[in-house]
Amino acid sequence: MKWIVLAIAVFVVGYTAVNFYFRKPGKAYRPYQDAQDRATIARLLAAGWQKMPVDTRRPVEKPASDDTPAPVTRDWPGLGSDLADKFAEKPKLLATIDKVTAPATIAHGEDYSFYFTASLTDLKAQVGELTLYRHGNELVLIPTIEKLPGKELMSRWNDSTYTATFSTASLPPGRYSARIVAQGPAATWSFTVK
Repeated sequence: MKWIVLAIAVFVVGYTAVNFYFRKPGKAYRPYQDAQDRATIARLLAAGWQKMPVDTRRPVEKPASDDTPAPVTRDWPGLGSDLADKFAEKPKLLATIDKVTAPATIAHGEDYSFYFTASLTDLKAQVGELTLYRHGNELVLIPTIEKLPGKELMSRWNDSTYTATFSTASLPPGRYSARIVAQGPAATWSFTVK
């Protein structure tokens, strides 16, 4: 019996050492999720949408700005008819976009930063990934939520302020419309790249 226990212990220790030494760094391969992501990207590219890099930070304090803010209006809830059928798996959206502060003009090549306050549907979730898509002169920001790890972790508040920044170097000068989507009404505004 002791030889069996010794063999199991040696196997477990050896397997663990080999596993840690040869393990690929980063996220584990998720076949179902990766297939869903590839299908979504293929549909978006076929429809003329392209993904733009966006940098996000939280929590933030809005600096005093001398720029004229863009007027913000409300639009239909959800992803909208132009994007809803392009996703293989619908993203988990924020509950509402409460307030947006964005400049009305930006010089070509500079970073465009805007601030928004959003509410979560559940205190056991947090804002995960923010994705920015462009189709011609239309920009759509999709913030998604993800569950907090563990059973005891909770957000302190159901609303927080975030900042998103993207480069205007790839945008030709002109007028652009931007939209942040949520389960509730989306927030839309327009800005000019000079």
